[in-house]
Amino acid sequence: MNRTKIVATIGPASASYKVLKKMAQAGMDVCRLNFSHAAHKDHLELIKNIKRVRKELNVPLTIMQDLQGPKLRVADVGDDGIRVEKNEKIVLVNKKIVNYQLLVGSANKIIPVDFPVNQIAKINNRVLVHDGLIELKVQKIAKDLVWCRVISPGIIFSHKGVNIPGNKITDDVLTTKDKEDLKFGLKQKVDWIALSFVRDPQDIKSLKKLIQKYDSHSLVKIMAKIERPEAIKKINKIIQEVDGIMVARGDLGVEIDIERVPIIQKDIITKCMKLGKPVVVATQMLESMVENLRPTRAEVSDVANAVIDHTDAVMLSGETAYGKYPVEAVEMMNKIIQKAEDSPYDDLIDVKLLSKLEEILAIPESVKNLVLNTKAKAIVVATNSGYSARMISRLRPETRIIALVNDEIIKRQLNLSWGVFSLNMPKCKNVSEIIDKSIKLVKKNKLVKKGDLIVIVTGQPVGKKKNMNLVKLQEVE
Repeated sequence: MNRTKIVATIGPASASYKVLKKMAQAGMDVCRLNFSHAAHKDHLELIKNIKRVRKELNVPLTIMQDLQGPKLRVADVGDDGIRVEKNEKIVLVNKKIVNYQLLVGSANKIIPVDFPVNQIAKINNRVLVHDGLIELKVQKIAKDLVWCRVISPGIIFSHKGVNIPGNKITDDVLTTKDKEDLKFGLKQKVDWIALSFVRDPQDIKSLKKLIQKYDSHSLVKIMAKIERPEAIKKINKIIQEVDGIMVARGDLGVEIDIERVPIIQKDIITKCMKLGKPVVVATQMLESMVENLRPTRAEVSDVANAVIDHTDAVMLSGETAYGKYPVEAVEMMNKIIQKAEDSPYDDLIDVKLLSKLEEILAIPESVKNLVLNTKAKAIVVATNSGYSARMISRLRPETRIIALVNDEIIKRQLNLSWGVFSLNMPKCKNVSEIIDKSIKLVKKNKLVKKGDLIVIVTGQPVGKKKNMNLVKLQEVE
């Protein structure tokens, strides 16, 4: 089992039960449902297929709902898209303008968008489409129309993202659509909710209040997508407030200088490790596999370096959502992870970077040292909330972390954390019962064998949250 997890975006290419099952067998741990696309009925069918795969393969396949947020997008331009050539003059117009074709004139190429572009754009602004693959420059704004010159040509497809660098989001990051999607996701018991275009900790607090309002018993966890310059400035406070982080390099790479992205990625991974918060590296990891059976060498290096940076998970987007080879993309990512984790470079953690931790590390450090000195085959953690498993995971010990939980949603949420493999175990009355049942359970599941040494981690009094105060080295009999 690879310790770095794989998140795969599910779309038309991967929505069927047959393909989902193959992807799970190939190494997919988390299914990301992008609510920028498809109706609730389509997502409902998809969730049913995911749950069916879970049951058949007996795997804790995690469901992440990704809320759209106030994303600026191209409107419907047909299946073939609209090709724009270098230095060509084109017109951007809000799709809500009635009869905009007559307003512009048939001699001009028109790109409808789903927002009031004339109220946002300014003269000489750069307008970037599809993560910056196509670049336009604003030359004239006349009433509802924005005239642009094409700097970088290409084909503009329906619903692709539009970025105007420097434009700040002033509206609530939770749109009316997001709120309806959130209600749907909570009803379907999704495991994680990814919030787009987070600016500051208040955005996370607003989402928490809505979750409490819609379902006061929900245990769902929140992942903040980092894709705005404002979020980078407040990243420490955001990480404190949220349950996990996604480094969304697509929008981030067009909102800030692109050469800054790799360093920001490394910095965020380190900050998340300090607090035991899962972190996902996303966007264009194996992008060429949308069309090709093999990735580029640079893409392979990108994935490998994210693993060596000790990210919790790497993510596939278009490769599995609408690409030609969704199963092969997961298989390839799995192979890259395995090779990177088998290398000595994966074992290197800069102690200086982790020295000023905000949580007490005595127990996790003891566990890691025991593993190193005894060659223990597994770390077995009895945990109610998942906290203890995440605290041990953040030190990236070189052995499997087996989390024993009594709640299915905690089991699936931990599936996003580095190196954690979860099993169900009923509640125990005391520490002796925990130790006894833990050994029997991991042995029954053939995760260890007779004579193996394992490190057991738990806490007393039993049942108390965030309680990790007992470590025992045990030989399996």
